[in-house]
Amino acid sequence: MVQSGTFWAALVIGVTVFWVLPKRFRMAFLAAWSAALLLQRAPISVATLGAWLILFHTVARMAAKSPARHRWALPALIVAALGCLAYFKYLPPLVEALAGNWVEMKVVIPLGISYFTFKLIHYALEVARGTIRDHSLADFACYIFLLPIFIAGPIERFDHFLANREHNFSHTLLVEGATRIIHGLIKRCVLADLILGTVYSMDDIATLAANPAAVAPATVWRYVILTYAYAYLDFSAYSDIAIGASRMFGLRIMENFNWPIAANNIGDFWKRWHMTLAGWCQAYVYLPVMGLTRNPYAAVYATFLVMGFWHAGSLNWLCWGLTHATAVSAFLTWERFKRKRKWRARPGPLRRTLGTLITGFVVSSAFIFPMLHGVAGPFTGIKLLVRMWGLTLGG
Repeated sequence: MVQSGTFWAALVIGVTVFWVLPKRFRMAFLAAWSAALLLQRAPISVATLGAWLILFHTVARMAAKSPARHRWALPALIVAALGCLAYFKYLPPLVEALAGNWVEMKVVIPLGISYFTFKLIHYALEVARGTIRDHSLADFACYIFLLPIFIAGPIERFDHFLANREHNFSHTLLVEGATRIIHGLIKRCVLADLILGTVYSMDDIATLAANPAAVAPATVWRYVILTYAYAYLDFSAYSDIAIGASRMFGLRIMENFNWPIAANNIGDFWKRWHMTLAGWCQAYVYLPVMGLTRNPYAAVYATFLVMGFWHAGSLNWLCWGLTHATAVSAFLTWERFKRKRKWRARPGPLRRTLGTLITGFVVSSAFIFPMLHGVAGPFTGIKLLVRMWGLTLGG
């Protein structure tokens, strides 16, 4: 959508009208503007989400007035939202995997369903906890429908959304927003498409997957590193554009990336990569599982299983999540080992550089599974992973 001239024209018109309107009408206008543009491309998403929005907001208001009486209403809505996500995103591949060629489910997945489902769950849980109180239906509708972050995030928190709005126009908002959009366009159009696009092709990946035993480890390394680089540039570019466009409306959306390629360990990486998804999973998966089991490893694996399935209902993404969970678990074990022996010396430049390289190789290796998504199954990825690491380390 951001590559369409219609989007940019609509953005200019939307920003202009937004700041001309009186304050009390701005959130309602921004919600309607977003929904109208989405309706042209994804009517199913708008219709589905419109019903969820009214349900969640109505039940949340009732629960706020009488917590004891409506204590089961919000959990029921969360289960229903997850069921809707499962039906559209996970049931079709599951049925096709179990039934083979006998059954084929033709389901149109609502645009942005993973993002708005997680935002709805966050909203319901925080209302139940009492951390979200005074807000209007227009505020909530704007938060859910906001076009710049609807398709590819970030996964904004509603409390952050309410607390980080500017109500007075200034040229600084336009300059900051436009600058961030330009950064995103450079990443997407120049670095990702123009430069990496010349050496990165899905046709080459399909050829690589066709005969994994004959592929040289250097070739596999080349493609997994390129996949990591392309994914970072592409995804962070859309986040930049989303944050910049939202800034023009006076909204300061949460950051999603903080130079993850500079991370010097896997723990640091997950403080820099897709930070809003990591934060959501920490709050609503890791901490609850940790509280129930008192086992950090169980919490880590549960978290990354959710992350994997959040991306897609496929075994490739499941393996991606398991690979990261194993890497994070190994890092936790290493940190415990160092604490027991009271190794507290700060690593020097050489050790930090080595840590950054190792982290990059681990993260790149995990991308072998998303790289093969839609091309080959996870067993091909495992074969290539064993080959690239085994021959690299074993000579």
